[in-house]
Amino acid sequence: MSKAPPKTLAVVGAGAMGGQIAFQAALHGYDVHLVSRKPERLQTACTDNGELLRRRVEKGKLGAEECEAALARVQASTDLSHIGGCSVVLESVAEDREVKREVLQRISENADVDAIIGTNSSTLSSSLFEQDVRNPQRLLNVHFFNPPLVMQLVEVVRGEHTADATVEAAMRFVSDIGKTPVLVTKETYGFIANRILFIAMQEAFRLVQGGFVTVEDCDLAVRNGLGWPMGPFELADLVGLDVVEAILAEGHAQTGEDRWTPPAILSERVRRGDLGKKSGSGFRT
Repeated sequence: MSKAPPKTLAVVGAGAMGGQIAFQAALHGYDVHLVSRKPERLQTACTDNGELLRRRVEKGKLGAEECEAALARVQASTDLSHIGGCSVVLESVAEDREVKREVLQRISENADVDAIIGTNSSTLSSSLFEQDVRNPQRLLNVHFFNPPLVMQLVEVVRGEHTADATVEAAMRFVSDIGKTPVLVTKETYGFIANRILFIAMQEAFRLVQGGFVTVEDCDLAVRNGLGWPMGPFELADLVGLDVVEAILAEGHAQTGEDRWTPPAILSERVRRGDLGKKSGSGFRT
């Protein structure tokens, strides 16, 4: 598969994830088109990430010239036609199947025919969108972790439709922007890190629901026994209990496995509006 000129990237979606992916690539010499329908979202992404990079300069972790060069490499636009000529195009929009389908269709219409197309989805495999992309052998998941400027891992997930050359190019791209790629050779719900995380979280829910341990002691055991930076209930509150429930429900829908079914201890709180940190009440909040 021939490639467009190197070190050119388009990121479609300028939220917290998309914005940081764009600036991470810019730090490593990529010319980046950051695209969003919302001008205010683009402004926020450029302002906030500019502040993050300049803070690194203040702390002596990044040279001033390197910082300013990276900031200059990111071009913000509401026009998706600007992605033409980019060797890699990543979508990083809402974790909603229909939203992603629409965006990937538009990317397919505007990107070069041989540009790699990556979806940053954490739960929706690229095979769900195979019919929405021209030349789908260049489509795969390229899943960054939040926040992308800090977190090292990127899961590169191969679909049955994905060509060898696409996988190889995606792995090179991830390494090229200073991240550590892990190849998931076959699609599975949650991929690797999140699959392990949410199944472990389910076990914590079941232990508390069954009366084996309190929420507080479960978190204490996991922090001190397994070395997690926070316990599963603290983490659920931070992520949002409604988000956790939705992830588990989608896992059940996609796999049909009962172990993904959201437990009553979680769903009851969501129905009451106890969503964790964002609502002011949850398991530990």
